[in-house]
Amino acid sequence: MSAVVRAGDVQGALAVAVTTEGISPDRGAVPGVALAALIEARMASHGGVTTVGGWGGWRLRALLASTSSAAPLVDAIREAMLAPVATDDPALALVRRKVEALAQRPLPDRAMIDVARCTGEPFGLGGDAPPDAAELETWRRAALGAGRVAFATAGDEALAAAVTDALARGPAWPGAATIPPSNWPAVDAPPVVYDASSEIPAGGARVVVTARTSSPDRAVTSAPALGAVHGPLASRLAALDAPARLRSVVATAHGDGGCLAATIDIAARDLTADAPARIATAATLARQEMTVELADTSGALDQGGALAQRAADPRDAAEQAAWWALAGRRAEPADALRLAVSVGVAMARDAGPTAVAPAAAIRSEIDRATIAWHAPVVEARTSLERGQGEAWILLASTCGTAGEAARDAGSGAAVAAAAAMQATAGAGDTRVEPFVAVDGIGILAHGPAHAGESPQAHVRRIADLAARAFAADALDPDRVALARSSLLVRAGEIDRRVLGAAAGALTPGHPSWIVALGTSFGLASTSDDDVALRAAAMRSGPMRVAVMANADETQADGAVRAVDRWIARRPGEVRACPALPVVRPRAGTYAVDLPAGARSEALLAIPLLPGDDAARTAATWVAAVLDGTDGLLAHALLSQGDAGRSLALASSASVLGLHDAALVVRVVVADDAALDGAVAQTRALLDRLRQGALRDEDRARAAALLSGAALTASLDPRERAVALWRGAHPQPEPSIDALRTFAAATLHDDALVIVAARPPRTEGTGHPAKRGAAR
Repeated sequence: MSAVVRAGDVQGALAVAVTTEGISPDRGAVPGVALAALIEARMASHGGVTTVGGWGGWRLRALLASTSSAAPLVDAIREAMLAPVATDDPALALVRRKVEALAQRPLPDRAMIDVARCTGEPFGLGGDAPPDAAELETWRRAALGAGRVAFATAGDEALAAAVTDALARGPAWPGAATIPPSNWPAVDAPPVVYDASSEIPAGGARVVVTARTSSPDRAVTSAPALGAVHGPLASRLAALDAPARLRSVVATAHGDGGCLAATIDIAARDLTADAPARIATAATLARQEMTVELADTSGALDQGGALAQRAADPRDAAEQAAWWALAGRRAEPADALRLAVSVGVAMARDAGPTAVAPAAAIRSEIDRATIAWHAPVVEARTSLERGQGEAWILLASTCGTAGEAARDAGSGAAVAAAAAMQATAGAGDTRVEPFVAVDGIGILAHGPAHAGESPQAHVRRIADLAARAFAADALDPDRVALARSSLLVRAGEIDRRVLGAAAGALTPGHPSWIVALGTSFGLASTSDDDVALRAAAMRSGPMRVAVMANADETQADGAVRAVDRWIARRPGEVRACPALPVVRPRAGTYAVDLPAGARSEALLAIPLLPGDDAARTAATWVAAVLDGTDGLLAHALLSQGDAGRSLALASSASVLGLHDAALVVRVVVADDAALDGAVAQTRALLDRLRQGALRDEDRARAAALLSGAALTASLDPRERAVALWRGAHPQPEPSIDALRTFAAATLHDDALVIVAARPPRTEGTGHPAKRGAAR
């Protein structure tokens, strides 16, 4: 006897649960339905008593108007259950009607018996004959006895005591048939494929994945997360090439474990091409997600009691408590798990008369998909920073801006920005930001653990947040529009316009190879569909994840697995970045018109040899030689006629781009009249360096500057995460001779790309000649 003791219910409730596991298993749900009908007919004079039968058992429940009505009801139930079935028993008429009604709800296929056993739903097996009195009596004696029957109440303590006393006063319950272990699917059982034409529209498919667990608590605890409308399973299915809809997730408790059944539908319109592979992908994804969720769920103790306590209706509470009183653990390891897949296919209306469901093809594709999903797709780089306050995860496409042209320059940045906005909406105290660089586009997420959260659950939460937004969920059009608008505003800033003009000359047709955030022209030309296509291209290409764990190595491994499962894959696919076309820089001088009142500025860029890592390293050192308040550039811009006064308000030097990189020098002047002089001085400086003017003290100052910058970056976990993702490692310091050789080979004046940006001049001043056009 179980009791849910609580106050506030207008009336209490009594429930009885009976298991029919192992009783005439060849008859399916008939024993449960027939016995429920038998007792319902015998209790007809007691108003408000209802029974329901199913596969593996049946249940009774009733409201109790008062404590005094408990004992008469218990006595009546006992009498109804223990009275033998005679050949002229009036209850046989209702039994017959119920079983005949069951026959009108047949299983789509006998291959689905395991699914029905899992869910307990009442289905007929086709041609189900009502039992005669003798057969029904055999079932009654086998089922309605000690060990197979449980009573429960919901209400106050007095009600529970009244029912307990009534049960104790009566004669001892007879023994019942031993409950045998349920039949779990065999390990590596092949998928079942059946004709589902009676269930779903023509041309569609239905996939049912069942998972048997040794603990009923574990199965039921996992169900809410697996069945959530916006949960990982539903989201991953919806993101497939053939979007699948999660129809239901049912969790049940059994006498020797628990069972989960996830039902997934795929519409006919999404199966017009490569149907077996698309069905297999959905089935395998669901199986993987169920495995992951169950592995992360230990199962709350007394899950049945918790469910009963939460039930609003006292009858539901009592029914839950009674059924869970019969639940138990299977004699298997605590983490035992057995999965099975059933696939129903409804033949298209135009299928030929000899067409059959492609069972062999579906089974073969499920095998291939299983192998594909077991093999990791994402490249992983991990580190352990034990004791840090946050865990960090960076997931990004390793193709970066490689797939972008002038027309869609910035579309990848829009994907990252929109995905970060989307993830932030449900991030709580986790911080999510876009990662946009020439060599990678993705999402960076980081955050602390919650109170009581395990290290594995901590990083899985962050990994799910980042990977779901960037690799699976469809981008929200409103967020895409907001991302593009924000990027357009940024691209319109003066320094970005100037840099965009230089990028158009350094990498013609591909400015985002230099300016990863895109250009005004590219972002204005990019539609929402272009952004969606860019997202799809990155999701189907190679990805890398960097994980900085803060607890232990297993935490990092768990984060990688969590990320990897969100990335859709196809058997035999090859993930590769688009080949980079060869582009030739267009040296020359370009003009950019600035609004009135803006500061004039110039940008001078020297292209580097594509893919030359040594040249890029040397260029970084030369930029450091030029940069800073005490750098060669600042000294070169000091006016010769007015000691201590600079021709420029600001100046800087850096290396931009990756494969097609450039050494870039920027000069901003206060007076437009000084711009030409500042450009001339900068060109003269670069020419002196080309002729061997670099000194040992210049190199030493650059080394100090770079060392300080490296230290600053190493103190920032964000920079460490990016460095980990890139696999960055210290480069050998170039000698002064190597720097001079680089300068002599690279810093040619005729290779310069010069962008002069000016506000409108007063009438009569004219404009400098242009050797190119800037957009």
